[in-house]
Amino acid sequence: MPASYFELVLRHLGTTTGVAARLLAGTGVTRARLTEADAEITLGQQLRQLRNANRTFAPGWALGVGRALHAATHGPVGFAAVSAPALGAALEVLTRFCHVRNPSYHARTRQDGGEVRLEIEECSALLDEERVPLLETFLLSFQGIIEAVLGRPMAEGRFEIAAPAPSWAEQYGEYFHAAVRFAAPVTAIVIPAAWSALRCPCADRMMYAAALGKCEGLVRRRDGHDLTAARVEQAMVTSDDPSLPLASVARALGVSRRTLIRRLQGAGTSYRALSETHRRRCAEELLREGSLTAAEIAYRLGYEDPANFGRACRRWFGTSPGSLRRTRARGAARTGTLGQRLLSRAARVAGTGRDAHG
Repeated sequence: MPASYFELVLRHLGTTTGVAARLLAGTGVTRARLTEADAEITLGQQLRQLRNANRTFAPGWALGVGRALHAATHGPVGFAAVSAPALGAALEVLTRFCHVRNPSYHARTRQDGGEVRLEIEECSALLDEERVPLLETFLLSFQGIIEAVLGRPMAEGRFEIAAPAPSWAEQYGEYFHAAVRFAAPVTAIVIPAAWSALRCPCADRMMYAAALGKCEGLVRRRDGHDLTAARVEQAMVTSDDPSLPLASVARALGVSRRTLIRRLQGAGTSYRALSETHRRRCAEELLREGSLTAAEIAYRLGYEDPANFGRACRRWFGTSPGSLRRTRARGAARTGTLGQRLLSRAARVAGTGRDAHG
């Protein structure tokens, strides 16, 4: 999936070096990678960032991120939606293509009496701590696109969420511009059917056609096989077994081992490659934390012989587990010392400024 949402969360929340490091921890994503043209990440990396944010910020943090989303952050899907001839066509764009930006969800649109329902369906088994922030950002981003066409808050609409009200539900009124109903059978955005005919203020036939073409190309590239790879990675991330067998994942996905292998080959990867990447990320995080010995980490990652873990570390990082841990500890110490010097200098400058201004 595109790295744009990952980068936006990092920019919006990672306001200090320490916080940014916590958001990146265990994701395998670096700032340098995010600067690459058309940078991409996996669904598992996005979900890991969400879990990091849950541990770093107070509940409800995703509401602020969702409000910061706008058409441009959705790439060609956003451009196609806002340049569509009418709101009904914009909703159709979201229905057809939202999953190429985030494979966690599919959407469908249907008319029910005098209302149009944009219903959102979860595509992969998400943990509760992942589901709620994703839904909040998803719904708020759709609200932004609808209101870009409407030209005002969508007060006559409503949000139906297929989850219990969270403990921070009282904050919703600040971010959602329509009524919110919890514990609904299906998550949906519901608007008056008459709105479908509203002309988009930014309607542009040529831009719309170009953006649709880009979206269709992304669908051809990502559908089917790529979603399978994302679901395999998600199974690894949520499992307590770092050496999760292929047969277990195939069974969880409802396919045979042979079918899973074939689909991953079609996506240009393999189960072994995905498992190797997952183990490397886990090893990097555990070595950074420093609470376990190298042998304990080896056993936790499924290596019966710690020597095999040592060889894997040299393949992944170019050095032994102990050497890697010592190098990072020295780097962290230098960063902390530098940070203390900068804070002291800032305090002196601030004190001088106060004296100068009386």
